[in-house]
Amino acid sequence: MEFTVALGSPFSLDYTLESGQVFRWEHRGEWWYGVLGRGALKVKQEGDSLRCVSSEDPLDGSFLRSYFRLDEQLEPIMASVMKDQTMTAAVQRFYGLRLLRQDFWECLASFVLATNANIPRIRKMVASVCSAYGDPFEFEGLTYFTFPDAERLAEVQVSELRASGLGYRAPFLRRVAESVSRGAVNGGEVEMMDYDRAHGALLKVLSGEKLLLGVGPKVADCVLLYSCGKDEAFPIDVWIARELARSYPNLVDPGVLKKLTREPPGKLTQREYSDLSRVARGYFGPHAGLAQQYLYMMGRENG
Repeated sequence: MEFTVALGSPFSLDYTLESGQVFRWEHRGEWWYGVLGRGALKVKQEGDSLRCVSSEDPLDGSFLRSYFRLDEQLEPIMASVMKDQTMTAAVQRFYGLRLLRQDFWECLASFVLATNANIPRIRKMVASVCSAYGDPFEFEGLTYFTFPDAERLAEVQVSELRASGLGYRAPFLRRVAESVSRGAVNGGEVEMMDYDRAHGALLKVLSGEKLLLGVGPKVADCVLLYSCGKDEAFPIDVWIARELARSYPNLVDPGVLKKLTREPPGKLTQREYSDLSRVARGYFGPHAGLAQQYLYMMGRENG
């Protein structure tokens, strides 16, 4: 099915899909190819519109507007985070970058795999899991695989997941799949909570055991920001930590600043992460998560 989506507000397809939010899109020539749900979609930006070809009817203009959050006016949101010269420069440089609205389970599982890994490595692990346990389908002469549901991965032995190249993340993914498949964690319920309750729900411990093994504060923030609409969430990875230390030293505790500015930078403790994320949310406001994305892109470019 071919269709076009008009853009009534700033949007950059390239910056949005290159910003580390999602791992199943591939840039080939003028087109971006992605697997969404049980189908595939190819998209390219042509001025103020998106030209799209999808493998099935549910992947239509309405779906795309929701997925890319095109139903939101980006200008006032960007204006709210342009609080200083650093953010103004970042927004101008990566103008049109938007947050995505992803499927909860796929986002959660992907970021469990993303711990301590760079983007090429994450993409490889996600692709491996999908090809091993997802359902194959054809689109434009090529074979693609759906993201396996939680029930499917909950049945897979940890040793098999390790064989798919997941390493120490294999038991984490298996435990998370088990928790989601039995309904212990529900994305719809998490989305209805305020930020603090939602963050706590993803870090919950039951009977002395972590409900979502492998989900720490940063993974929780990623899921809340990229799937649950908690736009104040402020994930902090190595790029964001460096950029905060470089451009916002006044927001960073002196001891933490010293840790982040040495080579190589020190790793934040859970308490340090929590404190720094809270301060950043307070400074950037209700759309701190979008500010984080622009800082992430700026940090990667600056090296």
